[in-house]
Amino acid sequence: MKPESFELDSYCGLYCGACEILNLYRRCLDRGGTAQWESLPNPVRDNIPRAEVLCHGCRTDVVFQGCRGCRIRECARKKAVRACPECSDFPCEFVRALRERLPASRNILPHTEAIFGNIDIAADRGLEAWIEQQRKQWECPGCGEPFTWYQERCRGCGKDLRTVRGY
Repeated sequence: MKPESFELDSYCGLYCGACEILNLYRRCLDRGGTAQWESLPNPVRDNIPRAEVLCHGCRTDVVFQGCRGCRIRECARKKAVRACPECSDFPCEFVRALRERLPASRNILPHTEAIFGNIDIAADRGLEAWIEQQRKQWECPGCGEPFTWYQERCRGCGKDLRTVRGY
């Protein structure tokens, strides 16, 4: 059987490697179980439409239902760019529209605050540097265990992660 493949970077700058849905799905696959909506943390579960917990990252064909219709994702795939900063039209109308809408969602889903800082880092330093920076940012400073946007305690060492995640 072929191992499951996951893409942890994204087109827009939101790091899929810290996504609650992707990580819950991946943990359940590893354990031979099925990911349940009720296992997601409240900020995610309460503020996005309920759907099957299934995702390999936005850069794959196995994408959470709530992300499938993302216009930035559709555009990047059509233009065959790995991320928005690689596009000759960056920042395009979709990115500008997202910048305008984003302040309204910051209070509901604070992790979205990182999109534009991240996309700017990817544009300035390159995608590989951004991906490495994100991988390190979303590892517990106590033990190195990866963690997610709304995870409060490290599954490896129990460290309080609320101050580490930046919001």
